[in-house]
Amino acid sequence: MKISKKAYYGLRAVLALAQSDKPLSTHTIANAEHIPEDYLEKILQSLRRANLVMAHKGMTGGYVLARPAKEISVWDILCELDGPIKTFSAPVKGALPCLQVSHCQTNEVWRTLENKVKETLSNISLGSLVPKNTTS
Repeated sequence: MKISKKAYYGLRAVLALAQSDKPLSTHTIANAEHIPEDYLEKILQSLRRANLVMAHKGMTGGYVLARPAKEISVWDILCELDGPIKTFSAPVKGALPCLQVSHCQTNEVWRTLENKVKETLSNISLGSLVPKNTTS
């Protein structure tokens, strides 16, 4: 399993929003997190389309979380930016007959791992990553 730079930057940006009590501009986040601003803007637009962040226009505008930090999981962010996270790419169970028993047995290891990764990342909310005195 490999997490892209896009997802890595996106998680950092959303965490910055979770720690702020006011909207943050792309410029502010990019400078604070050392992320290329043009790239960050594209990432935030993807997250906006997924209803994970909202954009406010105007002098005091910027990005904010679309819902409380405790309701957004790391899984939500990574899946939006990287697509479904897969640990292997074997055929779907039952789609093709197993030619060897060991093949089917080892595939179950990867399916279990995939499910555990999803379960773990789904249980980590942005709220749990924010220091207690700044939780949204």
